[in-house]
Amino acid sequence: MGIQRQLGRAANRLLNPYGYSLQKTGSDFDSRVENRAALDRMFRELADAAEHWLGSQTLFEHRPFPAREGVAEFYEAYIASPYRQPYGGSRFNNLVWLYLIARSCRPTVIVDSGTYQGASAWALSQGAPAGVPLYSFDIDLSQLKGKVDATYVESDWAGHDFAEDLSRGLCYFDDHVDQARRLIEAQEKGFPLAIFDDDFPITSFAQMAHDGRALPKVEMVLDEQLRDEATLRWISGGKPYSWDVDAAYLDRARQTIAATDRLPNTSLVTGIHQTPYRVVKLAV
Repeated sequence: MGIQRQLGRAANRLLNPYGYSLQKTGSDFDSRVENRAALDRMFRELADAAEHWLGSQTLFEHRPFPAREGVAEFYEAYIASPYRQPYGGSRFNNLVWLYLIARSCRPTVIVDSGTYQGASAWALSQGAPAGVPLYSFDIDLSQLKGKVDATYVESDWAGHDFAEDLSRGLCYFDDHVDQARRLIEAQEKGFPLAIFDDDFPITSFAQMAHDGRALPKVEMVLDEQLRDEATLRWISGGKPYSWDVDAAYLDRARQTIAATDRLPNTSLVTGIHQTPYRVVKLAV
């Protein structure tokens, strides 16, 4: 057994009683196949999933493009990017969907709420038509790994007034904020399309509840059974939490949703496991 492994096991024996452990970290595709045929197969399977979903969905007008070439180009750009982080932020499976959707719907303006390290703004800019205004909002921009041709705003997006044409506007939310609130805000501003990260049902939301600040999720807005509950309770980090269910608030958010779908799960194609995004057509 190597010295590093021995030290790791010794450290874990000390940390485990306190609920912590050391784990080896790695970024997306640190371990990856390099055979050209295998890579081509991955690109083809991702492109097939994209073309099937984009061609069959009714949330926005799909403008076809060569998906396989696009996926391959995005992969190479991602490998060379500073956004392959071992933890935190977005990962390849979802970032490639931001690229594909931006390329398909050709938005007139893009909002990226939750800049963090800048990966989502980068992916959206890769797929958006040249010159399309892109705004990236975060209350703390100190974690940026790189910038693209975007307007970075260190504040919540809700206070910003947009002068652009919003008829094909696209919002992306990965900001750990109440998603019902984001639905209502996006509809009130006139955006027709929104993408949500970290959208979980009541069976698995606890890990991304952020002490209740990130509730309700879109799945909860859609969950009719949840309206029968007075309080939602969970445990996180050994601590108990609760969230009072406001049926009227859930109903108000539900009225903003004209149609919705969850993106395909491509975990087995890439070996990267991530909860697929929720896409919402807003009733505007």
